[in-house]
Amino acid sequence: MLTFSQLHGRLTGLMENLDGEFWTEILGQLNPPDEFPKPETVHDLCFRDAKAMAGYIPDLRAVISKTSPQNLAAGEIRALQEIKGILNFSARFPVLILTLDDYRSHQPLIDLYNGYRQTLKEIDDYLALVESGQ
Repeated sequence: MLTFSQLHGRLTGLMENLDGEFWTEILGQLNPPDEFPKPETVHDLCFRDAKAMAGYIPDLRAVISKTSPQNLAAGEIRALQEIKGILNFSARFPVLILTLDDYRSHQPLIDLYNGYRQTLKEIDDYLALVESGQ
């Protein structure tokens, strides 16, 4: 079974080279205020990145369901708090894209956002149990 620390390591490893050369290519096309990559390309990249990060949510839920919040080691609590920070940051991508008129009714994007929102609430609920000692 995974621990919060191991899951945190996997998420940070994923972020280390998320989209690799594609991101470098986009940065090469960006020279504000004169040159910009196609907005759709950037939107697609952000959606894919947020989806990749969300791919670890089932693992996170499994760890939460199998790990008692009572007497959780300080390192595990810190790892979960850092996972929450990573997911909270990643959730900003679908939120940003949803503010664009062309994407407001894009159902996969809405589903992705709702998944992040629900997961962040579950983490908060679990951390509240950790703090209360239950």
